[in-house]
Amino acid sequence: MMDVLLTLMLQSTMVLPQSSLPTSYGRGNIRVCRCGSKASILIVALGRPKVKNAFSDDLYLDLVDVMTDVASDSSFSAIVLTGMGSYFSSGADLKGGSMMNEDGSARDTLNIPPGRFMMALIEFPKILAVAVNGPAVGIGVTLLMHCDLCFCTEKATLWAPFTRLALVPELCSSATFIESMGLSKANELLLLGKKIDADTALQWNICSQVVRGTNTTEPFDDNSLAKRMAREIDERLLQLPLGDRTGEIFVRLVRGQRQARMQHLCRTELVKLDERFNGGEVLEATMQLGMFKNDRQSRL
Repeated sequence: MMDVLLTLMLQSTMVLPQSSLPTSYGRGNIRVCRCGSKASILIVALGRPKVKNAFSDDLYLDLVDVMTDVASDSSFSAIVLTGMGSYFSSGADLKGGSMMNEDGSARDTLNIPPGRFMMALIEFPKILAVAVNGPAVGIGVTLLMHCDLCFCTEKATLWAPFTRLALVPELCSSATFIESMGLSKANELLLLGKKIDADTALQWNICSQVVRGTNTTEPFDDNSLAKRMAREIDERLLQLPLGDRTGEIFVRLVRGQRQARMQHLCRTELVKLDERFNGGEVLEATMQLGMFKNDRQSRL
C-alpha cells in the first residue's frame, strides 16, 4: 500500500506547469517555468545548486521525464535548459550516481539513468536550447553539442576532464567535438583536458553567443540568460505565422538526419566506458586522485 501511495505522490509532481510561476518537477531535482507569448517555452533549471548542479541518477531521470512530457505535449515548442545558482553543472555526481552496481554485476550504462538521459537527449524532437549560466563540467559540456542553440554568459567555463578519471569521450563527443571545432582543438578539450572560457567556446563554435550583463543567479529572473534566450526564440521564431510548427520541422530536418548515427556512436562509447568501469580502471583512477576524500572533489 505504501509503495502505491509513493507512486501516486511522485506522479502528482510530474505534471508540466500551466502558469508562468516556477515550480518543482518530478523528483525535485529540476525546476521549471513556462514563458513566451504563447507560454510554449519551458525553462528547465538544474536544481541542485548546493552541489553545483551535479548530475545524480534522479536528476537524469527528471530530465528524461520532462523531455518525454514536452515532446508529447503540443502546447510546448521548446525547452531552454539552464542551471540554478552560479554553476551550470559540475558534471556527474560520483557519489550520487551509478559508479558501480551495488550487487557487483557488470555495469550497463545504456540501461541506467545516465544512458537513458543521453538517448532521450539525442531523440528529443523539439527545439532544445541551452543557457550556460556558469561553469560546465563533463556531461555539462558534452550535452551542449546536441542543442539547437547554445548561449553562454561571460562567466561560463567548459571543462571535460575525462582522461584524468580513465573515462572515455561520452555523449558522442568523440565525433561532435571534431565536427564543431576540428581534431586538434577537440583533443585539447578531450585528450588534454583543457578548460576554456566563454569567448574561446564562441571561437571554437561550441556556443553562438556570449551574453554579457546577466548578473543574476536566479534562472527565472527577467534578466537571466535563460529568460533572455527564451525571449529571442519567441520573438524571432515562435511569434511568426506557424512558427511553432516551422521550428519543429526544422529541428527534425537539421538534427534528425544525424540521429541514427548519434545513437549508434553513443552506444559504442558507452560499451567502451563499461569496459573501463567493469575492469576497475575508473575506480583505480578515482582512488589515486583521492576523489572521495571530500564532497567538493566528488564531481566530474
